[in-house]
Amino acid sequence: MLVLLMVLVFTLVLLFAFYLINFLLSIKDMGKNKISAFECGFVSVGKIQNSFSIHFFIMMLMFVIFDLEIVMFLGILVSDLSSYISFLMMFIFILGGFYMEWWYGKLVWVI
Repeated sequence: MLVLLMVLVFTLVLLFAFYLINFLLSIKDMGKNKISAFECGFVSVGKIQNSFSIHFFIMMLMFVIFDLEIVMFLGILVSDLSSYISFLMMFIFILGGFYMEWWYGKLVWVI
C-alpha cells in the first residue's frame, strides 16, 4: 500500500513539474497575428463565421456510436455461451436505433 501511495505521489509531482516547466518555457506572444485566423496569408477582413454542417456532425456521431457498439460485440462474442442473451438484446437495441435513424431520415448522404 505504501508503494502505491509513493507511486501516486511521484506521478502527481512529476505531472505538476512538467506542467510548470511547460508553462514557464512557452511563448506567450498574444499579438494580433498570433490570435487571428489564418486565411491564405492575408489579414482577415471582418468577422469570420465558421459554418458547421449539423448533418455531418450527426453522421460522425452515429459512426462513433456504432463503432463503439461493434467493439462491445467483440467482447461479448469471445466470452462464454451464457452471454448470447445479452448479445441478442444489444443487437436488437442497435437495430432499433438504426431503424429509428433511418425512419427520421438521418441516413441520407445527400445534403
